Amino acid sequence: MKRTRFVALLASSLLVFVIVLSACSQQTPPTSGPSATTSTSKTTTPPTSGGEKTIFKVLNPVGNYIPVQTAPLAPRLSSLAGKNIWYYESEANPVIMPVLLARLKKDYPTATWKYYETQGWGTDTVTAEELKGVDAVIRGIGW
Repeated sequence: MKRTRFVALLASSLLVFVIVLSACSQQTPPTSGPSATTSTSKTTTPPTSGGEKTIFKVLNPVGNYIPVQTAPLAPRLSSLAGKNIWYYESEANPVIMPVLLARLKKDYPTATWKYYETQGWGTDTVTAEELKGVDAVIRGIGW
């Protein structure tokens, strides 16, 4: 009885080892996914003596560079006191943002606050015309 269990355990372990070993030795390139779709060209060689063609797939390891327009940050204000500030709540938490505004109004009573709120997604942002005469913008975005 004990010998039968030992033989069964040994045979099972050997079978698992063979399966893992055979799976590890058959590493083939993926047929789908990002690396398979980034091919830049295909080259075929002339038929071999058996009449079959060998196809080589050439991949671009660099990827595609897409330039992004960047701009420097505005200089930091030394204080908010006496400044004209646009407080813009966009897709932000409707609990935290009003509390933050109340705290800022308490800490900087000489600042002029213009409050704007939108809960929509997309291009509903402050325009350059609206920003004339504004010293700072505080914008809250939350997901």
